[in-house]
Amino acid sequence: METVDLKKSVLDYIDNADERLLKLIKALVETYQEDKKTDAVAYNIDGEPLTLKEYNQELLNAEAEIENGKYTAQEDLEKESENW
Repeated sequence: METVDLKKSVLDYIDNADERLLKLIKALVETYQEDKKTDAVAYNIDGEPLTLKEYNQELLNAEAEIENGKYTAQEDLEKESENW
């Protein structure tokens, strides 16, 4: 489907949309615009966008923590989770 056809199809949906669909479309567009503005490639655990540079830095930090022994082994995590 070409861009012109896609736009027409989307406009048809919008013309016939109820309030709930319009709110969903608005939220989707706002999220898209925000991602585009920040060039987000991922999100942190709090839902904040990360740029490629920030994402790569997070990976480097995680690798450094692993090299320094700052991690929880699978067995330890399984034992710990038994008490949750």
